[in-house]
Amino acid sequence: ATERLACGALQQALDRLSATGCWGEANRLPSSELWRIAGRWLEVGTLQLRARTKPRGYAGDFEMLEQICTHHVCDHPLGAAFDRFFQAQAAPQAVRNRTGLIAASVAQFVRGCGATPVHVVSVGSGPAIDLERACVALTETERQRLRITLLDLDPVALDHARLRLSALVDGQQLRLVRENLFRLAQPGRSHDALREVDFLICSGLFDYLDEVATAAMLSHFWGSIRPAGQALVFNFAPHNPSRAYMEWIGNWYLTYRTEAQLREVAARAGIPRGCVTVAAEASGVDLYWHVRRPAARRG
Repeated sequence: ATERLACGALQQALDRLSATGCWGEANRLPSSELWRIAGRWLEVGTLQLRARTKPRGYAGDFEMLEQICTHHVCDHPLGAAFDRFFQAQAAPQAVRNRTGLIAASVAQFVRGCGATPVHVVSVGSGPAIDLERACVALTETERQRLRITLLDLDPVALDHARLRLSALVDGQQLRLVRENLFRLAQPGRSHDALREVDFLICSGLFDYLDEVATAAMLSHFWGSIRPAGQALVFNFAPHNPSRAYMEWIGNWYLTYRTEAQLREVAARAGIPRGCVTVAAEASGVDLYWHVRRPAARRG
């Protein structure tokens, strides 16, 4: 009964707030008023409180992503109802879907490379649950061919990822790079972590990039991939059903792009049309570029 009443009231509020047409940063001030009125109830939901307060300084930090992937629900009766409401949203489900998609894609790619070493790079790696699952799906022999580079701004996220992967790959196979990801594609800047990449992953960064930076970053990734290499780069679509909840409750603002916009960005990035496809994880909420560089010609 608690869950039915609490979640029903929250959904009714979100429906009314959506009807105002107040989106993006414009709803930050009225969102504060909402929390002034209802915050003492809303704050017992650990996930929506974390989204709101951003204890690591930004939305979607590695602990939040880990809690999403592990279906975290707190013990507080009302808080648990709110946490289940959060976990049932389309956006968290899309995050879980893309995590599984990345893991399966990396494992398939490694198997298809035979005895060849594979350099996998994750830009904005967070907790690296996707790579952990990929490693679990591979045999020990297959894992020994891996070289993994993780780039993230948060040193605690990198340490956490190291602990997660250390049971599956040797320490010499793993490189951790603390980096301001927004500067990766700046003119005249070349990072050796993005050299000779066989499989590149970027699951959350593009949700926070403007149009110029998006094309520049995707172009940078394209130039980093070796012949026969691939990349999966994600960006949430504007039809995200969780947008009102994310913005009004969590002040969690994304830069949304349509499938057509993703195709336009790929063209501006200089990626040949035949080398990129645009698809979506199973829910259709989180789109992605699937980039494939042709194999080198022999002779």
